[in-house]
Amino acid sequence: MPGTQIKVFDKIVQVIEVLATSSHGVTLKEVQDASGLNKGTAFRILRSLESHNLAAKSPDGTYSVGNRILWWASSHRHSPDLSRLVRPRLEKLRDLTSETVVFNLLIGDRSVVVEQATSFHATSTRFHLGDSAPLYAGATGRVILAHLDPERRIRLLGQRLERFTERTITDRKRLERELSRCMAQGFAFSEGERLYNTSSMAAPVFGPQRRILGALAVSGPSERFTPEKRKSIIPLLLRETRLLTGQLESPALAERRAVGAR
Repeated sequence: MPGTQIKVFDKIVQVIEVLATSSHGVTLKEVQDASGLNKGTAFRILRSLESHNLAAKSPDGTYSVGNRILWWASSHRHSPDLSRLVRPRLEKLRDLTSETVVFNLLIGDRSVVVEQATSFHATSTRFHLGDSAPLYAGATGRVILAHLDPERRIRLLGQRLERFTERTITDRKRLERELSRCMAQGFAFSEGERLYNTSSMAAPVFGPQRRILGALAVSGPSERFTPEKRKSIIPLLLRETRLLTGQLESPALAERRAVGAR
């Protein structure tokens, strides 16, 4: 019995490896071919992984790693030092805007929620830590996508672009224009592109060597994101992302600031 259990675990690891090393969703047949498992075994393992949020099945029938695995990955990268730097920024922006503020990391080819300061409004946008989304859908992912190297960006835009709502941008030429706008103005705005009645404004956060690390985003019900409110959020958001980037680009300086604040 123990030997049998170990063999089953080996097969599970094989399937997870197939999902984790693919740059796109994989079909059941592709899992079979890559793992050497028969169709029934591969299907049962995928269903079990899906029930534990270790695999996710898309509407087109393909599979990818689930939010739980992405959360484990983000937890590994999301050190206490990073949390200490990010948390005050989120809470300050939340208090200034009265809306939920989220910090997302770029993990693989997806944007993953790793920190959140939730709005005190009775009606507000709330995310689960570990929630992930493709980079083309919504302000948070799009502002990250805009700052990837051109080759990687082209590869991602060449994949199938799933529509989440009627507002999701799936036209590649229009996406390219939006990405250029992100680069020019330093932030992105979206309204109902991934979640109905939810608007977001996001700006990029960079790490050492100015590599894109993730994004800060202010999110809330679309009816509260009036043109006047969006205009008031922009300088606040850009200021906090600029300050956070400054800390993350210079770990030694960030440590001195943290010690000085104690």
